[in-house]
Amino acid sequence: MPRWEVPLGSKRAKILSVLAAGAGVLVLAVRSLFSLPTAQMDVPVTCDAGTPELPRDTPIKVLVWNVQFAAGREEFFYDGGEAVSVSEQRVEETLERIARVLEQADADIVLLQEVDRDSRRTHRIDQHARLLAATGYPCHVSTPYHKVRYVPHPKHEHMGRVNMHLSVYSKYRLGQATRWQLPLLDEPVHRRLFNLRRALLEIRMPIAGGGEFALFNTHLTAFSQGDGTLLKQVRMLGKRAFEAKEAGVPLVLAGDFNSLPPGFDKGRLRSQDQHWYPEDKPPVGLLFGRLQPAVTIEQYAGPDGVATHGTYGHFGDDQPDRVLDYVFHDGIEQVGFETRTQHLDISDHVPMVLTMRIP
Repeated sequence: MPRWEVPLGSKRAKILSVLAAGAGVLVLAVRSLFSLPTAQMDVPVTCDAGTPELPRDTPIKVLVWNVQFAAGREEFFYDGGEAVSVSEQRVEETLERIARVLEQADADIVLLQEVDRDSRRTHRIDQHARLLAATGYPCHVSTPYHKVRYVPHPKHEHMGRVNMHLSVYSKYRLGQATRWQLPLLDEPVHRRLFNLRRALLEIRMPIAGGGEFALFNTHLTAFSQGDGTLLKQVRMLGKRAFEAKEAGVPLVLAGDFNSLPPGFDKGRLRSQDQHWYPEDKPPVGLLFGRLQPAVTIEQYAGPDGVATHGTYGHFGDDQPDRVLDYVFHDGIEQVGFETRTQHLDISDHVPMVLTMRIP
């Protein structure tokens, strides 16, 4: 008899059975406490009855924005400051300002990153629901990428409960939505349990008259410090987008990539910020050439590249000093593109607006 096989009914079998049951309970408890998603998960979509499908040959606006959990401009601990949470009034005011930007842009599709839905630092306000109520989009979906019951960090003020999402709102019908787990940072398990679980939210949207459109919303790691994680994440984004492209599905891939554009001179940044981008070749460069960027490498490298297309500004800056957010597409016609740098006083990132047409 193989030594790993145990006769049923034996004392040893009963002990192993109890241990296995206990292990199962422990796994369930860990999953409940730390939200350990599988590699691929279906995400429920909500749409009002009668919501129209995406039209062809019609201008469609897509707005992309990392809203920094509607906490406004503070020098947060991850940027070298002390702030962890902000006042409830600050959150309410910032949500109102974000909603006004969305309404003024009159975007047909909105992709947001860093949306808190039940976090202690923002008074457990459901920001996704609040923005939905303020804007009235008929379709919406969100998925978490940092969801932990209690984060005991930083020392001077624990983050506590965190529930941060990728969110999408749309005037047009959303079809199947899938959450893809991205590679995690190369760090000890005890840190991984409490840290972000970066994700890609893929949505298929039906096109009027037949066919479908692929929409990808993401937020990649900011603190890999060259350990290869960011490159792995970009490769996974590319895999999903390239598969859609090869199948002839028009697509938009957008979000906060936390990667400088190819050819960007890191020497233009503050000395204390340069170590966040140690790669000789920016990871996001893998997507240029395979997909169409809304802003070309030449435009980024031009004399007004950052002034016109910069998307991130450090605390205290009134203008962006770098590009970290991107829009890529394939199978669509780009009618226009705008980086709204005037909104840097709302978040540390600014909204980008792509106007497209599906042929």
